[in-house]
Amino acid sequence: MLTPTPPWMDWVNTIASLLLFVIGLGGLLTQRNVIKQVLCIKIMLQGVTLGLIHAGRLSQDLHFAQAMVVSALIVESVVIAVALALIVNIFRHYPSGDVDRLDRLRG
Repeated sequence: MLTPTPPWMDWVNTIASLLLFVIGLGGLLTQRNVIKQVLCIKIMLQGVTLGLIHAGRLSQDLHFAQAMVVSALIVESVVIAVALALIVNIFRHYPSGDVDRLDRLRG
């Protein structure tokens, strides 16, 4: 059984998850360094995870929300692993790591 929370806490959780997502999105769109962009993606995914848990608590279905979060964490770890492999290749060809310099594709 879930313990009741004050109504203001629902607003705090919603604002926190949206704020994390917006901060991550803003950083993703403004940063030019590939490592900073991966960190911004990670911040966005944490906002989504917080939103999933909050939505599960509001709908009184916390087990389903926890299952969704575990799935999201698995997807997140795969995304970060692929991103780190891309970062290694980017820094091998472009030591600055600036995504604006990625003007040609190599096979």
